[in-house]
Amino acid sequence: MKYTLEEEYEYDFRLIGISCHEKDYRICWGLNNRLRLSLAKDGRGIEVLIKKTNEFSKHALYSYFQEDTENEFMLLNNRSSSGHLVPERAHADYLFLIKESYDVNLEELILKIKSIPFVLTAFEVKVGDLKSKENLLF
Repeated sequence: MKYTLEEEYEYDFRLIGISCHEKDYRICWGLNNRLRLSLAKDGRGIEVLIKKTNEFSKHALYSYFQEDTENEFMLLNNRSSSGHLVPERAHADYLFLIKESYDVNLEELILKIKSIPFVLTAFEVKVGDLKSKENLLF
């Protein structure tokens, strides 16, 4: 008899796709100013690495933990020289991930992100619809 173990992951976060032609540090600055956050790279320079066949895809990661609400915000670069973090949303240059303990009004957040002058657009990404959603677990 053969048993197979299937893992079911919890995707307990919300995701916003952002189209913007600016560098990651510039969009991070814009989000910090508009949303009153303090997104920053980890002092150790941590990046998200995704293994693809024979190479790794590196993606910049900025994060901020909000003490009062216990919400965590992360900005990920969706593009790298070796591919996309979430290929089915290739038109999104960045992914803004929200792990919430305290409810966040996503529509209001998207409107604030769209109001940043150099952001082309921002939109909700339904995590359940993504084939590559496991790339967002780290």
